[in-house]
Amino acid sequence: MQQSMATGEVRPQNNNVVPFKTACEIANLSISTMRRLIQAKRGPRVLQLSERRIGIRRDDLDAWLIGRNRDEVG
Repeated sequence: MQQSMATGEVRPQNNNVVPFKTACEIANLSISTMRRLIQAKRGPRVLQLSERRIGIRRDDLDAWLIGRNRDEVG
């Protein structure tokens, strides 16, 4: 179980890894935009799945999206 710092709620940890293209679709960003954000150290943490494939843990992606929304609103 993982506790959310923002709300204090406890939720199960989701360490599933989503492929990069799927992560872009979830974030509603183009592949090139997501690559630029990651290169600029402003994107979610990525995992090297193989020599030519990267992925993102679903928890990392969700946390990054929540942080992005918080930055845009506040």
